[in-house]
Amino acid sequence: MRSNNSNKGLATPVSLSFLIFSFTILTVATYYVSISSVGVKSSRVKYAAAKQDMLFLENAIRSVSWSPGSSMVKEFRGYGGKFETYPSDRMLTINVSIGSSSEIVFNSSIGYLRYEVPSTDINEVGLYLRGDANPVVNQSFLGMAQMYIRIHNDSQEIYLGYRPLVTSFTSSLQNEQINVIRIFIINLNSSEDLLFTGGFRLRIRCLNITSCVKTYNLTEPVSSASIKVTIDGEAKEVTSPLSSGENFTFVRLEILVCNVKVEEVSV
Repeated sequence: MRSNNSNKGLATPVSLSFLIFSFTILTVATYYVSISSVGVKSSRVKYAAAKQDMLFLENAIRSVSWSPGSSMVKEFRGYGGKFETYPSDRMLTINVSIGSSSEIVFNSSIGYLRYEVPSTDINEVGLYLRGDANPVVNQSFLGMAQMYIRIHNDSQEIYLGYRPLVTSFTSSLQNEQINVIRIFIINLNSSEDLLFTGGFRLRIRCLNITSCVKTYNLTEPVSSASIKVTIDGEAKEVTSPLSSGENFTFVRLEILVCNVKVEEVSV
């Protein structure tokens, strides 16, 4: 009888120790799962906030564009990302062909912006937040911005650049038909070289609008003009219809460049 009572007395603290150990393991596991869940939610919130900041920035650029002297200030809170400007990059080349005439009418960098977003479990590589992959648009209701998510240095980043818009129409002057082709370009290469990893403020200013006009008086009827746009190796060609006389075609080509500057605002 004494031996049985002794075994029972020993079993009680052993069982209690096992329960305490199990409870401790469960508590620790639950804690780390909770911390991990909070971390995932936090990274997703920061990622969403970074995207929203870039969308607001694009809105600001679009708002001041084509209004010389106008400006807006945009504040970034940081969210653990990295913002950079590349004013000397994003090479744009435009070649115009009309009948037997063909020439490069624009060949310069127009700059771009990037925001390396905080690390997250969300994968949206290839998603366009504004615009699409076409390096040129010829419909005025389409936006000129190209904002999309890509991989750079093993991290997701939001890339923001601009592409030209081509429009055309026919006008009459002294009973003659004039074909007008207009190419609109938003140029960011006047921006400051910037790199931020925390919170910062930017001023977006429309410096001016420059124009270049070329005329083509062709002694032959031509039904269309071809505008080939190449941005960093990505090319696309659009066609503008032309109205011709019996023995001639008159075309006025206007290249309008809106120079926008992105600069730091000192606090």
